[in-house]
Amino acid sequence: MGVSSAIASALFALILFTAGQTHASGQSENRAPSGVMASAPNAIICSRQVEIVEATPDAMVASLNDRGLTYTARGEYDCAIQQFDRAIELKPESSILFNNRGVTYRKKGELERAMEDYDRALYLEPENAEALNNRGSAYFVMKQFDRAIEDFSQALSLKPDYAEAFNNRGGAHARKGDLVLAMQDYSQAIRFNPECIAAHYNLGVAYLRMGNNDGAIAEFDQSIHLNPKFAEAYNNRGAALNAEGKHTQAIDDFSKAIRLRPDYAEAHYNRALAFYNSDQRDRAIQDFNDAIRAKPNYPEAFNNRGSVYAELGQLDRAIQDFDEALRLAPDYSNAERNRTRAYSQKAERERIAQNPNAAAGQE
Repeated sequence: MGVSSAIASALFALILFTAGQTHASGQSENRAPSGVMASAPNAIICSRQVEIVEATPDAMVASLNDRGLTYTARGEYDCAIQQFDRAIELKPESSILFNNRGVTYRKKGELERAMEDYDRALYLEPENAEALNNRGSAYFVMKQFDRAIEDFSQALSLKPDYAEAFNNRGGAHARKGDLVLAMQDYSQAIRFNPECIAAHYNLGVAYLRMGNNDGAIAEFDQSIHLNPKFAEAYNNRGAALNAEGKHTQAIDDFSKAIRLRPDYAEAHYNRALAFYNSDQRDRAIQDFNDAIRAKPNYPEAFNNRGSVYAELGQLDRAIQDFDEALRLAPDYSNAERNRTRAYSQKAERERIAQNPNAAAGQE
């Protein structure tokens, strides 16, 4: 009895995109949030910008804010924070400045400080829809999806055509498993902003999860039209094509994703599945190798590479891969079944080797 290949389905992931200044932070408490942070500026080097002409205080604040936004867009987050700090010293009542500094802290990975800034922004201006959307995005990152939905909904009550908030609320609904509500929100985001790449992509993921491959392909087509360098969209369109039996087209999409991101473990994994479905076992193994090289803690890749090794009769290699899959994911029942079958087949092979006459008698 051979080992069941047990090749798993393609892997894809929802991505919560936010456009512009739309990353978020924490929720206001009953007390007033903390004010200006008193940390000393770091000794950092910033790229050159046009010097500020020190005119009126309002002009200074506007210039500092613009500089902060520019540095944030360049990824020079410490430089950006310095600009926002100076602006807040001049205008501590500005909700916009706290919101923008919160965005920068969020991008820098300092979620707690970002949360304090968004709380402060909303304390100063409770109807700041951008700050509400940003705070909801932070709750999403914290996996507090109900609180995220509450903030996104409040932002939408203030700004009913806010495409990014519709997209983000859809993401929170999707993470809760409410795909119908998620798809409604993504569709609303597209209605208000037909070029919202995130909404097209996330709607495609929702269709893919529901098994509607044609719908998924159409949305990924649109995502790629809007952003031809969107590796995730190529990967997921490939997953839909593979599910439709269009393995050659799927391989082409996975290859495009890999050219854009050579270390894209999921694209290597998914291309391996397409090669397997095309009866190209050696190429499947090569892609599983690359997936594991890019992501060493990848139990599905170990399990499926082991399944291919088992089909090729390389049972010791197969068992090693199943062992590693189970080490990484002890409750991985598919890998456990495959390992049991591999041991059984190995024992049968050894029994026949020791008593070839018995095997001939069975024939």
